[in-house]
Amino acid sequence: MSELGRTQDLWWNLTYALGGLFALTLVLYMVDGRIIDRESVWAKPLKFEASLAIHFATLALSLSAVDLSAKWGKVLFAVAVSSVGATTFEMIYILIQAARQQASHFNLSNGFYTAMYVLMAAGAVVITLSAAVVGCAVVIDPKPALAPAVKWGLGIGLIGGSILTLITAFRMGGALDHHNGLEIANASRMPVTGWSLTVGDRRVPHFLATHMMQAVPLAGILMASIFGASLGVAVIVVVAAVWTAATLTAFAQANSGLPFTRLPF
Repeated sequence: MSELGRTQDLWWNLTYALGGLFALTLVLYMVDGRIIDRESVWAKPLKFEASLAIHFATLALSLSAVDLSAKWGKVLFAVAVSSVGATTFEMIYILIQAARQQASHFNLSNGFYTAMYVLMAAGAVVITLSAAVVGCAVVIDPKPALAPAVKWGLGIGLIGGSILTLITAFRMGGALDHHNGLEIANASRMPVTGWSLTVGDRRVPHFLATHMMQAVPLAGILMASIFGASLGVAVIVVVAAVWTAATLTAFAQANSGLPFTRLPF
């Protein structure tokens, strides 16, 4: 089996493992009534399991249409091994902390928790940059089995989404809080996501940044079926620009303390 094939297998197996873990955690969510910050202790693990499963399924699918040299195959395999290790570490710690009814993020209450938070940040960088590496591989691939709009949708979506994810994540991590503003007790929040409806919430731009990695490539597939090669690529550039603008607008709004439901003008 080629290095690319082994890389795909690693990411598919991780996707399946995260899906199975999601199912088990969902059971715990339904039977365990303990909470952290007004949410089930199992809400954060569920969100991470779902998001990471989507992330790695995206990367595995992206590699199905490239035909790179053996050298690039080795690089991607090394990236896959690193990202699997980082994800395993992150999920184990998040689950352990959930089971203990302790926060895994923004928890600097002692030296151990501080060290783990720093390690989780490093792991998140590895996981995020794995998408950027795949995006670069798709763009430079000399023999892509892809329509131009799909190729550039993947490249721009994965690379751009990685950059925006790091920008929004580091701002949120540096602030040690999802929120910007004083959220009163029992203030309204968005169902499922838990985003604040009364103060700035940095998770909104972070969500948009992360899922640019799926939205723009999906738009590329759609545009390729509607427009020709040149026009399809042009439309993808516009879609990516609009998505980036929306992410940065939500980012600025959250950092100004405004809820995402309020118009920024």
